[in-house]
Amino acid sequence: MAPKTKIPNSSQIEELRQKFNKKYAASQLTEPFHPIDIDRIRNDHLWLQRFLEQYDLDVETSLTKLWETCQWRLSYGTNDLTEADLNQEYLREGCIYVHSQDVDGKPLLIFRVKLHSKTKNLDELIRIVVYWIERQQRENHLTQLTLVFDMAGTGLATMDVDFVRRVVETFKLYYPNSLNYILVFELAWILNAAFRVIKALLPPKAVEILKMISKKDVTQYVPPDKCPVMWGGHDDYEFQFVPESKSVPPKSMAANAGDDDQPHHHQDMDLDKKLTAVDRSMLQLEPNEYVNICPQSGEAKLKLTNISKEAVAYKIQTTSPDKFRVRPRCGVVLANDIAEVSIWLKPDHQLSTDTKDKFLVMAVIAPSIDSSATEITELWRQKDTTDPDVENHRLVCRLDEKKKGDDQLGRASEKEQGLKERADQIEAKLNFTTNLQYATLALLVLLFAGFCFLMYNQMQGLGGGSCEHKASSKAFSCPKNK
Repeated sequence: MAPKTKIPNSSQIEELRQKFNKKYAASQLTEPFHPIDIDRIRNDHLWLQRFLEQYDLDVETSLTKLWETCQWRLSYGTNDLTEADLNQEYLREGCIYVHSQDVDGKPLLIFRVKLHSKTKNLDELIRIVVYWIERQQRENHLTQLTLVFDMAGTGLATMDVDFVRRVVETFKLYYPNSLNYILVFELAWILNAAFRVIKALLPPKAVEILKMISKKDVTQYVPPDKCPVMWGGHDDYEFQFVPESKSVPPKSMAANAGDDDQPHHHQDMDLDKKLTAVDRSMLQLEPNEYVNICPQSGEAKLKLTNISKEAVAYKIQTTSPDKFRVRPRCGVVLANDIAEVSIWLKPDHQLSTDTKDKFLVMAVIAPSIDSSATEITELWRQKDTTDPDVENHRLVCRLDEKKKGDDQLGRASEKEQGLKERADQIEAKLNFTTNLQYATLALLVLLFAGFCFLMYNQMQGLGGGSCEHKASSKAFSCPKNK
């Protein structure tokens, strides 16, 4: 069994819940937390228990971490994440997947490191990790996982410390006390130094559940009948991705599907019949081909006009969720109404030059005109882009050409004005320099004239003194000769 942790009592859990509710009610959030997370906090003890267990029953620290987790889950879109949002090549190659159970019945989240490549996009890989965690917690109610790093056949070429560090940090920051064990299978001695770096990132509780194992002792943690053949067990499973099963809609949604408020449908019509009744366009997009990002603000607006006679539920996906913020990501547009969606390019990110940044707007007839956010989220969890009743609109993301042109024109005008000002400054300096040269020349002429005048006077003075001296000498010497 994994090491024991301090288990909070019901009063401690309730204290954390009340503190969160009080903080949430007093907060001035620009966008509320996801309704599924709020519902989980208000009605599910287990999630709050995980935070208290992770932080040694410290309610204040647990509150801070719970708040930060809700913020991250909202921005990352964890509750809306489906296999359609993932890199399909990475998802289906079997590098990361969930299969079988450990000795405590916890699902195994397996990383076959030898199938990894350092050239892969880390953000897309982490998104797959988050998908598997969220999927297991939906299917098995916040179950713990056992993390298995299958290092068999791994060398320096495929050992990616950054990737492992990101995985560890994801669990550490956003999934408290969600690990039963961390198993490192068949670690080569040459990689010991790399794993010591990773071990230093782990919190003390995680270090306690970190186990280095091999084929000799793997069955201490994974039963032989559930242990893969490649680990020395009897399970001959070969990975093949199976999409998440679509659960039955909540009763509240099914009830709303036959509501009297819905026109053109019989009262006894259920949700499935209603959804398959779509035979015409539901949404009209403006713009309808491109998401035009403003070069200055990094923002784009998308108008969704409901041209049907029914309330329409929509959901927006992007190939680059780490680059963009979409608000609202999903919702309901009433008949003949318009919804406006804001899309922001996050700071320190740039658009791809090869039109790889794309958006998908999906639409389907809503269960009812007053469907809650939780119901809409659950609806889209059951839907796929290939479903016949789902309408798809695909858009390519680009810089707004008009605003880009206006911006370029403005910059050109500013540049022209700047050049004119610069030319005026140069001309003024040139005039000043010319005048200075004239003044300097005039001064030199005056100095030269003064010098000549002084020299002339000096020469005149020297000439007169010599004659007088000669005359006096002559007058003195004559009497002496006589």
